[in-house]
Amino acid sequence: MPHKKAKRLLREEQRKQKGTNLAPSKESLDNEGIPKSASRVLNASQIRDTYKKKRKLEEEGRDAKREKRRKMDDMQLKIKPGEPIHHFYKRVEDDMRPMVRSAVRSSKAVERKAHKDALEAKAKERRGVGSEGQESREQTPPLHVEPQRKDTKKDNSLERHKDFEKYSTSAPRRLNDVAQAPPEIKKAPRGASHSGLGGKREGVLSMAQKSMMEQEREKVINRYRMLKASRLKTSGG
Repeated sequence: MPHKKAKRLLREEQRKQKGTNLAPSKESLDNEGIPKSASRVLNASQIRDTYKKKRKLEEEGRDAKREKRRKMDDMQLKIKPGEPIHHFYKRVEDDMRPMVRSAVRSSKAVERKAHKDALEAKAKERRGVGSEGQESREQTPPLHVEPQRKDTKKDNSLERHKDFEKYSTSAPRRLNDVAQAPPEIKKAPRGASHSGLGGKREGVLSMAQKSMMEQEREKVINRYRMLKASRLKTSGG
């Protein structure tokens, strides 16, 4: 059978016929297989490149899966089972922060542009008005305008009103002064009559007051006489 090894005698005879220490033939080198260790050394760069490509594809696939999963989570943005509410709020804020930041930047840029355009428009208007004014000045002769005189009296009155009023008193001011008498009201309040203020002198009594004083005096004298008579009776008895 062709797949079986030849007998030993036949193999030894063939070896004797060929001889020993012979140079290898081309066919033997072409048909001989290279060991794996040697092939790894020889094809190291190619193996490295294939490994890097494979690793890159795997990482890209993982990143794509993660990005897809993150997008799905962001689109849903629901609280996870067992997640505290403050963690969910923080996750929502972190997710919305870049969007808010970009919106604020775009709005500020639009505002700056609008402000710049407005300033440029005002500057153009001023330039146009200035050129027209110069042309009109060149055409019309200058008019003589008298300088306005300042009213010194009004200025002095304004300056006086601006300053605080100062009062000079001869009596020295002291701390912890004690009032020796009630205050004297020399001016009546608004709507009150002036009959009771300053109309009479001090120490002068009217007729009604005099009659009342006489009656009270007589009552006191009678009372004193009665007390004295009662004491005499008690002492004599």
